[in-house]
Amino acid sequence: MENSHAHRLNESQAFAQLFAYIKERVRLSESDEAFIAQRFNLRHIKRKSFFLKEGDKVFDQAYIVSGTMRVFYTDQKAQEHVLYFGFKDWWVGDLASFQLGSPSQLNVQALEDTWILAFNYQGIEEIFSEIPQMERLFRIMAQRTLAVLQKRLFLTVSASAEERYKLLIEKHPIIEQIVPQHQIASYLGILPESLSRMKKQMILKS
Repeated sequence: MENSHAHRLNESQAFAQLFAYIKERVRLSESDEAFIAQRFNLRHIKRKSFFLKEGDKVFDQAYIVSGTMRVFYTDQKAQEHVLYFGFKDWWVGDLASFQLGSPSQLNVQALEDTWILAFNYQGIEEIFSEIPQMERLFRIMAQRTLAVLQKRLFLTVSASAEERYKLLIEKHPIIEQIVPQHQIASYLGILPESLSRMKKQMILKS
């Protein structure tokens, strides 16, 4: 259902959603909206395609209009580690790379057909200069990303894999319809076979 919607999405729908999101947090005039729209680019990322790859020097960030993405890195043993999943109304990218102008250390991949509104560093700096209240929005966005990663780190050392799994399903009930089991296992920091065994045990206990 999401995929068919993705093919129908047009620019006006995408920007209407973005501006609704922004105006829940800061005030915008019509001229502000027009200025912002000139600096965001609507892009369709096909399932399994990448918005960002490790080593990229394309310093873009994006707002997810529809779809689901995963943000991950690859260690020296070529093992993938999922940091978080991005859903509708989330912001994705490598924030450190974006701010410092250094090559990306993260990958951002679409898990289903996904529409994003992307922007670059120059564009957002122009927006901050013209519309100062937008800096507050991006501070909130950066703080939210940091909070998600901090909570994830805390749960990794303080909660069991089963507890972390239950929290993930509680927050995103349909995630297993979108995200492959081995990627959920990577997010939980366990092996896919461990996730399978854990789920069977949960069923037996219920």
